[in-house]
This record gives sequence, structure tokens and C-alpha cells, in this order.
Amino acid sequence: METKSPGVLLQSIPYLGKKQILKVFTLEDGLVTLMAKSVHSPFCIGEWVYRKKQGDIYTLQEGSLIDPLLELRANYERLSAAGAIAKDLLRSQLPTKKNSDLYALLTTYLKKLPLFADPAILVASFRLKLLLHEGLLSLQEMCCNCGGPAQHLFQGESYCLEHTSALGHSFSPTEWRELLLLSFARQFSLLQNSESAPKEKIERIFEERLH
Repeated sequence: METKSPGVLLQSIPYLGKKQILKVFTLEDGLVTLMAKSVHSPFCIGEWVYRKKQGDIYTLQEGSLIDPLLELRANYERLSAAGAIAKDLLRSQLPTKKNSDLYALLTTYLKKLPLFADPAILVASFRLKLLLHEGLLSLQEMCCNCGGPAQHLFQGESYCLEHTSALGHSFSPTEWRELLLLSFARQFSLLQNSESAPKEKIERIFEERLH
């Protein structure tokens, strides 16, 4: 069975000389693994024609470029941010689990990375949105226990400082507002001035929730 789908090339792994194993997040089938006879470089958006068969690795019949995302390669910060987003998807997504919303989020974030002086802000935002999408995070303005102002995350739930555990992560009121902004803002212009975004704490939360 042959399938054609747009998709983002997240990773390419050399295999037996000139061949490559490609990890592509597609619109039609989610994360797929393709065996390719020619060289392909991440990160780009392409149209992929592949033949499904038994097993986890499909055969790439043809790949054509839709958007090379060349601006991602203009500096190390952008390329590193794209790599972090790709790594997060590879770790969190089951093979062949279709997810058109996540595909739209991925392509939009990759295209917007060059607009940010600090691309790590978009990485933090993507991680929060990914956790929310996977049901691993319940981020709210109010404590899930008493309805008071939330300032703490424990096991993915939002708590006030009075009802929280000694474990988890506490945030200042400013940091909590940034968390909500990074998670729910629909305009990228609102994220560009997120200078107080607690990026390190978000990374630790992401690691904990995926384990």
C-alpha cells in the first residue's frame, strides 16, 4: 500500500553506506520511519511517498521538497531549538499515531523560530503545549484543591502554595503568568517579549512528565 503525505523530517540516520533511516512526522500517519536510498537533511518539510509493509520501517518511494526551512540553519540557536523540538516529538510520540493538530503546531513553530531573538522561548512553549496535548499537564490559574491562585506544579496539577507538596516546582506570580502565556497564547507576537519565561523549570517539568 502506497501513501503520500506532507511531513517534517526530524532525523536522518546513516545506514549501510548510502542509505538512510528517516524519522518523519507526517500529516497522514504521524511519526513514521522510512528507509531511503538517497541523502536527506533535517529539518525540512517535504512530500513523502512511501510503501507500507509489515514491520516498523516503511520504504521511501519518493521525496520532494515543500519548504527547506533554510533560515533555521542561519545560526546555532535556531538549529539547536529545532533539534530540541524534534527530539521532544521523537520521545513523546508513538509510531503511526495520526495527529493533524500536532502536525500543524510543529510546522508553525518551526517556521516561526527565525522571528525570535531567543528561539528557546518557542521551545519552552512547544513543550508546554505538547504536555497539555498529551494530557500530562493541567495548567490553570487556580489551585485544583481550593480555587486560590496557583503557583505550584506537582505531578502535572496546579496548586496554591498552601496546598502543594514539598516536591514539585514553585513559581513566582510573574513566572506563573509566563507559564500560562507560553501554554495558551494564540499570537506569536505575545511570546516574543517573554524575557522572564522560566525555561529551565519548564525543561525539568517536561523531563519529569515524560518519564
